[in-house]
Amino acid sequence: MLANHEHRVYPDHSLVWVGKYRNLKNISHWHFDHEIAVCEGGEAHVSLDQETFVLKPGQCIFLRGQSIHSILSTPGTTLYVSLFSDSLIRRITDNYCPSVPVFEDEFHVLETLEKIRRISSRKDKFYDEIINAMMQQLIAEIFSELGAKTAGTETSAATEKYKKLLYDIDENTETYSFAKAAGYMNMSEAYFSRFFKKISGMTFSVYLNHIRVNKAIDLIQHQDMSMTEISMGCGFETIRTFNRVFRQITGYSPRELPEGYVLNLRSNSSNIPDFDPTITSSELVMEIEPGN
Repeated sequence: MLANHEHRVYPDHSLVWVGKYRNLKNISHWHFDHEIAVCEGGEAHVSLDQETFVLKPGQCIFLRGQSIHSILSTPGTTLYVSLFSDSLIRRITDNYCPSVPVFEDEFHVLETLEKIRRISSRKDKFYDEIINAMMQQLIAEIFSELGAKTAGTETSAATEKYKKLLYDIDENTETYSFAKAAGYMNMSEAYFSRFFKKISGMTFSVYLNHIRVNKAIDLIQHQDMSMTEISMGCGFETIRTFNRVFRQITGYSPRELPEGYVLNLRSNSSNIPDFDPTITSSELVMEIEPGN
């Protein structure tokens, strides 16, 4: 599992996915796909490449592919989120980005995403071509009317190092510590603490606990190991700490975990991602039934 890289698989020939969320929260991640989100109600704090933006009702945010981001919604918040392939409108998105990442929904983004969601659910003939064209038109209008600036082709050394850190954490989950992570980044612990919170939207300990619990779930479901062995294998110092953190994140004790439980749930049933960053308390609103 790549702890920082979400890979989306689109059904048929569509290059667009749309979901509606309540209480969306996800951990720091990146993907090659571009992403656009619009707030229907409530408030969402979006961390994007070391900057934090507040998304309010009627506002949208464009998250360019390969940017590091996370979303923390307040209770009751509803968001429409769309990921679309970088190949869909590459001539624009490879070279430009909107002049500002957050903007008012003057382009009927919410209405368009809801319509794409309905069409995707029905899967009528040529539905994939229709939703691809709808997203192409939407993005072209946003970039044209909002104003576009040349997209930077270089990322900071610290950002690239951060991406590698997340890979390293995933490969060595059981031995990782705050001190080791700070050392990997060649930062003082105080500076690293601020850097990690700023770029990921959460503390290092919260991030690490989610990665460890996700690994524990995989071991519980696929390996014949004792809970003590799983706890130690995931980096928890005591079984008591393991049980407490596991219940805090999943809502279950390790022994009560339902069969087939998945911690991170975001995609439709046809998608098999390497990694899904969405925290389990997020609710993906039921897909619309055909004919509605």
